[in-house]
Amino acid sequence: MNLKNHVENMQNMLDELEKIIKYIECSPEINKSGQLICSTIDRHTRFYLQTDDGKKEYLGEDKKDLIKELARKKHYEKMLETAKREREKLLRCIKILTTGRQLADIDKVYPSLHKTVQSLIGPFKMTDDGFALNWLKSNKILRNRKLLNGQYRTLKGEYVKSKSEVIIADRLTFNNVPYIYEASAVLDDWTSIRYPDFMILNKRTRKEYYWEHLGKMGDEEYAVGNQIKIEQFAKNGIILGKNLILSVECKDRPLSTEYVDTIIKEILI
Repeated sequence: MNLKNHVENMQNMLDELEKIIKYIECSPEINKSGQLICSTIDRHTRFYLQTDDGKKEYLGEDKKDLIKELARKKHYEKMLETAKREREKLLRCIKILTTGRQLADIDKVYPSLHKTVQSLIGPFKMTDDGFALNWLKSNKILRNRKLLNGQYRTLKGEYVKSKSEVIIADRLTFNNVPYIYEASAVLDDWTSIRYPDFMILNKRTRKEYYWEHLGKMGDEEYAVGNQIKIEQFAKNGIILGKNLILSVECKDRPLSTEYVDTIIKEILI
């Protein structure tokens, strides 16, 4: 579900309101004594200062600066009142969404069932897990059918080509992010097939990503070949910064698990 997005958006709005409230509360106008009173007669407006003890004092042309200060005070008071009211509404909504039993709890029902029951029915198709299961089933045909000579086994029990790909695959599995290893991507008007290392689904946004790991960037020939591949991807809609994720390493600097976890947290969950 999109609960996380909603809460983040509300938190951003709350942060902006806090800035407004702090700015107004620190302004000199908000603490100025008295109130501005406006009186219009025959299309002519007169301004008065109503003091704290209830007296009215006429403000003439020579009091323009004071009139502006009191006008700003009136504006700021209404802004402050409204901002605080909106803040309370947002705080209540965030509390309800993060602590109450809301729609996102639907995704917790299937995992709470006994494993035997789960094996009999599968997750509800409209939940995140249900959508992910259907996505995996429908995209299995894209899997690279070539026999891999890989000797590195992942938590899912499949074999990949490198230790770094094990790290990526296992961190995806640990964070419950669905992926397909080496799903085919058809390029160049159906004349060329490439196999990006990982095809990944963000269950929350339903968006697909590709993850390409470049493991020998110290090798010039390898780097040039992969530059060409990345350009081919871009021509076919697989674009770095949009739906393509890159990780790189070389002999002297191996892949960082921390980097992998950061990418997963910020983009894929």
